[in-house]
Amino acid sequence: MNKKVLVVDDDREMLEAIKEELSSYSDKFSVATADNGTKAIERLGAENFSLVVTDLKMPGLDGFGLLAHIVDKYPDIPVVIITGFGTPKMKQLAREGGAVSYITKPFLVDNLARKIIMTLGKESDGGSLHGVSAGVFLQLVELEERTCTVRLTTRKTKDQGVLWFREGKLLDARFGNQTGLDAAYVILSWTDVTLTIQNRCPKNADYIQQDLQAVLLEAMRLKDEDKPENGVNAESTGNTRGKTE
Repeated sequence: MNKKVLVVDDDREMLEAIKEELSSYSDKFSVATADNGTKAIERLGAENFSLVVTDLKMPGLDGFGLLAHIVDKYPDIPVVIITGFGTPKMKQLAREGGAVSYITKPFLVDNLARKIIMTLGKESDGGSLHGVSAGVFLQLVELEERTCTVRLTTRKTKDQGVLWFREGKLLDARFGNQTGLDAAYVILSWTDVTLTIQNRCPKNADYIQQDLQAVLLEAMRLKDEDKPENGVNAESTGNTRGKTE
């Protein structure tokens, strides 16, 4: 599964320097940039990212504002913050705000790369599978009462989605800009996916409010309805944010 990192900093020279040095790790992840918080939000809405690295001190929407947006809208995306104050208080503020880690200026880009790689590794700490049916595997998640975040990518079209489970209960889903049941219906219709399992679930509220079997049946019904009308498989449909570059 392609992993893309978004780096956000208003210092454009530093931003380009970081991107250039991180290019030596292109076998592990790719890098995109944004020079302010607003542009970062736009990119998050249009593309799939596995991790965000952001400076805290920026004009307009600062790093804490961006962090709050990510925690609210994309709780599966971890955030590493860049700060000039590596104090215990800053570490506490970062953790309480939802960041998974921080790095203090000045820093070696290789050290940042190590943090990125370590954080990305946790994305699949519960394992990964290739060429499976989403529905079949997720019924096992339900039976085992697992608490996890499941990221899925269709092997043919590279559409991407996320599902959140707590004790085997499907709480929420995201596919592009769709969330909840609408996103779940799309994702659960996929039959040839690569998926990774992370052994944590940042969600608590239940936005699905149906058991998994009922959602699966409706997803299959909608997929069957879609075929004769459009002449295409549901896995080839979606929106821009559901695709990787």
